[in-house]
Amino acid sequence: MSTARRGISIEAMCDRMTCGTRQSHGYGARRRGESLKAWQGRLRTKLLDLLAVDGKPRKPPAVRFVEKTRCGGYVRRRGYMLAADELAVPFYLLEPGSAGKSKMPVCIAAHGHGPGKVVPAGIKANERARELIEGGARDYGVQAASEGYLTIVPDFRGFGELMFADEVQAGKTNSCQQLAMRSIQAGRPLIGQKVSDVMQLIDWALARKDTDRRRVVMTGNSHGGTMTLFCAAVDSRIAASAPSCYFSSFAGSILAMPHCACNYVPGLLQAAEMSDIAGLAAPRPMLIIAGTQDPIFPIDAVRQGFADLSRIYAAAGAADKLELFEGDGPHRYYATRVWDFFREKLA
Repeated sequence: MSTARRGISIEAMCDRMTCGTRQSHGYGARRRGESLKAWQGRLRTKLLDLLAVDGKPRKPPAVRFVEKTRCGGYVRRRGYMLAADELAVPFYLLEPGSAGKSKMPVCIAAHGHGPGKVVPAGIKANERARELIEGGARDYGVQAASEGYLTIVPDFRGFGELMFADEVQAGKTNSCQQLAMRSIQAGRPLIGQKVSDVMQLIDWALARKDTDRRRVVMTGNSHGGTMTLFCAAVDSRIAASAPSCYFSSFAGSILAMPHCACNYVPGLLQAAEMSDIAGLAAPRPMLIIAGTQDPIFPIDAVRQGFADLSRIYAAAGAADKLELFEGDGPHRYYATRVWDFFREKLA
């Protein structure tokens, strides 16, 4: 055997690369005597740089609605938000039956991989949407509306109406691969673009006279959990969050097995682990939701990440505002604790 053939495998190389990467801005690497607030400010500045967003509220964007449907207990409107880069971002607005009676809390319901916004909006547009809704309680936009939230359910870039036309014609379910790679090459990571879209939708919602800016929440499953965690880390107007079937650790999930290209931000692991990113939300309430049998976000990684995050919340004097709910099942949405959690913590 040649000397060259005695090296390690490509799998071992990747494991070594992940395990050998130290987080320059992680909570465990904070500066001597650095306060929690100072650490959060330093990491948030680094995160915004990596995401290529400024993280600041903007003037409310232009919004136009093209469709209105009366549903049981709420009204569903389909509209478009003109984003900062002039992309028309499609979304559903679910207005609860209580609209107009008092100031409403606001919920951003973030979809996972699949047909897009139709799933949290409870629309069984095709067989896949039906399976996701009926097999995993993923109609959490409808759940939010039934709880009295003015609920915004956007299509995220690469899904639904925001797919490339040729990939729709080819029968693909998303445009994540092409969009993520092009965005990285242009220096605009896809997660950052999506965070910016959510922030602008919040800009619009809070400009309404009938919304309560003290009660803005966000939740979502899988990719929706990804967006919930990153948005809560960046935008302090999100008063409480519930990421489902995403929170764990980069080392134990995103970098341990195949995941969609839309999950990756160049250089992020060198700055922070997932628990550090989530720690930017402290002391605001956060409910971590996980499936004990989730194969792509293993429960052991979830529990370790939660232990690391708990130390940050304890340092913030907010240990009682962080919870882990474990659903006894696979990768899906577990609504059991969500709405009570929001109600209790934002009372």
